[in-house]
Amino acid sequence: MERTLHFGLNIDPVVDRPAETAALAELADTAELALVAMQDHAYNPRFAETWTVLTAIALRTQRVHVLANVATLALRPPAMLAKAAVTLDRLTGGRVELGLGSGAFLDGIVAMGGPRWSPREAVAALEEALRLCRLLWEKAGTGQPVTYEGRIFRVRDLTFGPAPARPIPLWVGAIKRRAVQLAGELADGITVSTPYVPPDQLPVLNRWVDEGAQRAGRDPSHIRRLYNLLGVLDVPGGRSYRVNRPGFLGGPADTWADAIARFAELGMDTFIFWPVAGDYVTQARHFVEAVIPRVQATLGLA
Repeated sequence: MERTLHFGLNIDPVVDRPAETAALAELADTAELALVAMQDHAYNPRFAETWTVLTAIALRTQRVHVLANVATLALRPPAMLAKAAVTLDRLTGGRVELGLGSGAFLDGIVAMGGPRWSPREAVAALEEALRLCRLLWEKAGTGQPVTYEGRIFRVRDLTFGPAPARPIPLWVGAIKRRAVQLAGELADGITVSTPYVPPDQLPVLNRWVDEGAQRAGRDPSHIRRLYNLLGVLDVPGGRSYRVNRPGFLGGPADTWADAIARFAELGMDTFIFWPVAGDYVTQARHFVEAVIPRVQATLGLA
């Protein structure tokens, strides 16, 4: 089966390492990677505000798309997210992709003034946000006011704009069955991470996505499957790190390439390199120069 794989880099939302942030963004752009992805945990004191940092990166690059991976809906109402995404997408010539999640760390969300949603409320929030973003983008620029009454989110007589220049891809960050099915029903892709969805669980995850797509009458093959690859890549001549945490990858380029090829065979098509220790920029460069070509060669895509 013919396939296309996409690769990208994680950049943490920090402001105390500006040279590293700039180098990673430049690398992703010049290497013509698909994505720069950024997590969203504003309650974490180590992190700056994600959308601000993502905007700074987007405006200093030319080709790479930027992805909120994923925006915390408990702290970001979907109407404002829809507005922010359109704004930055227009400023970058169509290079924004929006990931949505209900929010994983409830204590941090509550500490910042957000709600402590029940599991059912979290799923409702995700579904409503997906529907509301689509509706607002569809009606943007038409002058037609939008009213949406959901269990969690609502807008009343909202005339939305500016209009997006193109359909903005929506991703779902989730690991529970009903939320994952929503990716197949309403979104363009699912995004999960190796520590939370280990490889042996990928067939189940992808089956849930397919179920959602089929329920909505959509082609499951059109739903992207993103895997955040957390770990440490050994670089020739550099320090070797021992990776002990479950779900974290480690080892040289061949080991990483073999693992990614196996993940691709399990149905994943988009891979975000996410180093967790050591020199991030050196590892990212080695990932681009050594790992990606090996994956493509292994799968006959070179």
